[in-house]
Amino acid sequence: MEEDKLKIGIEKSKLPNLTFLTLLAFVFTVALTFVTVEIPRILSILLAGCIPDVNPGLDPEFVKEFMKVARPIGYACLVAVIVLIAAGFITKRKNLSSLGAIFFFLPTFGYFAGSMFFLAGLGILRITWIPFWEQSINLVNLGDIAYLPYMIPTYLFHLVGLDIRMPLALAVMGLGFFIFLLGTIAWFFGKIEKRETVTFWIYKYSRHPQYLGYIIWSYGVMLQASLAGFSWGGSNPGASLPWLISSLIVVCIALAEEINMSKRDRDTYLKYKESAPFMFPIPKFVTSLVTAPIRIMFGKNQPENRKEIIATFTVYLLILILLSLPFVLLNWPPGHEWWKWPVWPTSPGPIF
Repeated sequence: MEEDKLKIGIEKSKLPNLTFLTLLAFVFTVALTFVTVEIPRILSILLAGCIPDVNPGLDPEFVKEFMKVARPIGYACLVAVIVLIAAGFITKRKNLSSLGAIFFFLPTFGYFAGSMFFLAGLGILRITWIPFWEQSINLVNLGDIAYLPYMIPTYLFHLVGLDIRMPLALAVMGLGFFIFLLGTIAWFFGKIEKRETVTFWIYKYSRHPQYLGYIIWSYGVMLQASLAGFSWGGSNPGASLPWLISSLIVVCIALAEEINMSKRDRDTYLKYKESAPFMFPIPKFVTSLVTAPIRIMFGKNQPENRKEIIATFTVYLLILILLSLPFVLLNWPPGHEWWKWPVWPTSPGPIF
């Protein structure tokens, strides 16, 4: 009886901390949402005066001269991001690699500044992707397999006359933020309790809920970008390949983190890995299918050192690119304009 009273007292004493952490996580998530929505709008207004719109059809010579300056800057930015990601893995500082993954995905927000010229205003962010665009095949489209989860519900609702393109993108973003919020609350509370390994609440269903939240949120942003209409030459190639690369980097960061956790809190973490899925709960046969390349390469379900993580990243990126080739080779959707797929007779233009 006395032990039960003591447990109840302990639980009650945790309530103020839990309430505070919930509010803190909520404020943090709302702030992140605000930055996602408001900062691009403000930057677009500010940069529009510094980097004005240029219509290639009216002034092709200016565009040509502009690109002579922008091209080397774009290649330099891409190299800098790659170096940042690599430095994070080499020095075992996941924050550097995470920052690199975010910087690589950041140009997606350039789509939210409506412009004829792809580097005008906020579109200047997309300068990092110049090496992907300046090819005979638009390399950005080599990640179009990522649209498959979006295509299925969008097309099914289209058959009954409902357009869920933008609502679906916003719902995915909201889901990502919600998962991130739950993970942040659990992580904060676990650290206050001085737990090396957080295993409760949402961590029962995902060993990396914050990374999962980021991946889902960024997928929604990528879908929004694909609905943004024109960019450079009247087509929107989207951001599928940058999203795939950014997400794979985040997955690799999570794998590297698991290696460290297995060393720091071996017994607890190994037991925890047996009870909770890596990212999200999926049937065992799907997990077996997804991890098949790793088993073929290393004879195990998960890489256990940094060389194996790099090999995993390379192989999965190549597999996803190969799966995307039908979209590119068949030029599907026509013109790779995801903002008008499926075609809506009543609203053939961009969503926003």
